[in-house]
Amino acid sequence: MRVLAASLLAASIIDPATVQNLLENYFYLGLLGVLVVASLGIPIPEDIPLIAAGVILKLHPESATWIGAFATAMVGIMSGDLVLYTVGRWWGKDVVNHSSVNWIITPARFTRACDSFRRWGVWFVFFGRFVMGVRAVMCLTAGATRYPYWRFFLADFAGAVICVPLFIGLGYVFAEHLRSLYQWLAEIQGALIVVVVLLVAGFLIYEYRRFTGERKADALAAEAAESTTPEVTASAEATIVRPTDAVRPADSVGPIAKNLRPGGAIAGVER
Repeated sequence: MRVLAASLLAASIIDPATVQNLLENYFYLGLLGVLVVASLGIPIPEDIPLIAAGVILKLHPESATWIGAFATAMVGIMSGDLVLYTVGRWWGKDVVNHSSVNWIITPARFTRACDSFRRWGVWFVFFGRFVMGVRAVMCLTAGATRYPYWRFFLADFAGAVICVPLFIGLGYVFAEHLRSLYQWLAEIQGALIVVVVLLVAGFLIYEYRRFTGERKADALAAEAAESTTPEVTASAEATIVRPTDAVRPADSVGPIAKNLRPGGAIAGVER
């Protein structure tokens, strides 16, 4: 249900024309809100609000400034990422069991993210923030594994510094073409709705099957671990040397000790 709600929310605001209309009326507040929501794990590509911001800067220069748009976008992106990092750090490795975020990060995804951190380190933070779906998992895992805060912040910030002006610039350069594209999209809106519904349905079915598959795999792994525990315990107990089984010193030197006489002589041996 949480995946469905997130997907429906994303579908309702992911339309570029809707985002552009929001930014035309509430530029800074709208840009900040959409980017914060996107960075918290809701499946909304960051490039859509950033490109829409560039279009506004070109077609309605009185609505905002480049510096203001850049600063607002950076605050929106970084605040969401840091919230996820803090949540992961607060809950630790138990983060996968919390219902508020386990629709984002499953045990299998957490394991893969941990492997990526061990293999790539800071580069996983840098490149992971560019990929929708990986970004939220990366931030939660970084916090849960106690990845150094300043390394995470600087790598994440460096990635944001690249993508923010890039996508805003694309929207600014191609603003006139985007307007023509919106008009063409309005003419074929009915067909697009059908296509979008089919794509969303297919995506939800795929996500549901993958989610249930990962849950089953985790359950089987847990059962296998529990079944092997008694065998390991039994073998460990078998190797324990009990006091009654230990060799007594008196038995090992008994024959000699019994023949010793005062003065160190051995019985039956002539000097």
